[in-house]
Amino acid sequence: MVSVDAGILSLLLYPGAKPPRDPATKKPVEKARERIEQLIDDLEAAKDRVIIPAPALSEFLVLAGNEGPQYLNELTLLSHVYIQPFDQMAAVELAALELLARKKGNKRYPASDATPWQKVKFDRQIVAISKLHQVKTIYSDDNGVRSIAEEIGIKTISTWELPTPQSKTPLLDESGEPIDLK
Repeated sequence: MVSVDAGILSLLLYPGAKPPRDPATKKPVEKARERIEQLIDDLEAAKDRVIIPAPALSEFLVLAGNEGPQYLNELTLLSHVYIQPFDQMAAVELAALELLARKKGNKRYPASDATPWQKVKFDRQIVAISKLHQVKTIYSDDNGVRSIAEEIGIKTISTWELPTPQSKTPLLDESGEPIDLK
């Protein structure tokens, strides 16, 4: 089982989503949407479940605006996708994350002191829900989600770490022009 955050969800579903910047090149990730589509195809082929933590869904629905209900309807029809709430057990997981941070001497830990408290709380909710459902990987481009998940041993993968998918038309170049085989 894996989980995705709002950034990954938006790259997959929202046509206007901007790709994140690759930290190595400082440029937008090339073929970000195609990488996410390939990830979803691979997860479906492996019959892996995908959870969307409710706080991540909330972030995505804000981005989607008036089209939010349509996206929500589409997501609920997918048999391998599960929207998971922030419930009593997730609250217990979140409390453990809060206590860990306080033990380290900083309530925002592992985020910096400059990170807005509201963002830290939202990121922790996403990770707490993911931990509760025993995900093996969180797909996220968000540094906050990544650092919190990694602190408690959950693997994270960002868009720039996903492989670039193979061309479905190998005899065409990236612009769609035929490759000269001479």
